[in-house]
Amino acid sequence: MLHDLERFALMYRFRPVASQIAKRTGFGTPELAEAAVEVIEEHPSNTAFSKPVLMLDEDRAKVERAQAATSLATQWAIIDGREVTHQATVRYVFKNVLATPFGFFTKHEGFARFGPVRYAEVMSTPIERRPAGFFAASPIVQQYFGHWVRDGMIGAYLRRPHEDLYFPSDPAWTHAKEYVDLLAIDRLQARYVIFDEMSYCRDVGQNAGRAARLERLQAKVQGLFGDAGVPGAFIRRGRTGVARLLLNEDEVVDALSARGFAIVSSTDPLEHILRAVSGTPVTVAMEGSHWNHLFLAARRDALHVTINPADRFNNIFADFIDHTPGQLATTVAVCEGDGYRVDVANLLRLIDLHAERQGTRRS
Repeated sequence: MLHDLERFALMYRFRPVASQIAKRTGFGTPELAEAAVEVIEEHPSNTAFSKPVLMLDEDRAKVERAQAATSLATQWAIIDGREVTHQATVRYVFKNVLATPFGFFTKHEGFARFGPVRYAEVMSTPIERRPAGFFAASPIVQQYFGHWVRDGMIGAYLRRPHEDLYFPSDPAWTHAKEYVDLLAIDRLQARYVIFDEMSYCRDVGQNAGRAARLERLQAKVQGLFGDAGVPGAFIRRGRTGVARLLLNEDEVVDALSARGFAIVSSTDPLEHILRAVSGTPVTVAMEGSHWNHLFLAARRDALHVTINPADRFNNIFADFIDHTPGQLATTVAVCEGDGYRVDVANLLRLIDLHAERQGTRRS
């Protein structure tokens, strides 16, 4: 015989099925504002001029294509500096919600959805019930580790005092678990939770409120290990993540090691990475999610040099660095065989050029 909680939970287990039926029968999914019982603007939108990205003229000619979902026109505008309107951060409050690792579900609709519904898991996994919660897993946070770090942890600060934090991560992301432990992030362990009331924020724009939360996160990470006293840091990407193999990575390591840079690998334990690079004034990395470790641990006014694949040119990090005293720079790695090759001399020139400009400003 089913206990009362099990009987109650059973109704919620069918919600993902109901949402799929509603979607396939043409009812569609309402906007968040239509389904929510309350809508609150947490941080207003604002317009600002973005800082230009430091780039050598000769590297511009090496760019072939932009990364999917963006365009070269957009990327050149980022490089040159542009006026940007940063969207507002908006909170949506819902009643009687099932939170899952692939989105959350009201009676007939699913929101913040990513990936397939895991029907067997939904029907068999224990479900907790909580009075109030905050859902910190937007679709892109569920999909990419880099966004879990950069967007998810910043967004988690939007949890209100009376709310439990629902902030799952892919079990394969070992560094996510290490961040949770190192930063003492108080998140629910249960992967399926019924909330009597739950809020979710659309937190896309790099507005002033989000910038303040980023500064708070950086201060917390940098406070763990103090200043490592290194002049710079490079993180090896190797063959991890989406293929961006840097064929002459060892040459880069040799050149930067000669300058005293700390060298870490994206496969190292998180504590080792953060301890080795903490407080660094210069970071160098192949474009990708592993850069986030350096960004959070480096000085706020650091120079961040990304090595951009010529056929996947992308400067998404500019939005984040814009709200710090730091500077983004990029050099281009040309396509060669199954990987990319960067001009190490150009990479070093970028670092020196920034140092010269900083010295001129100070004098």
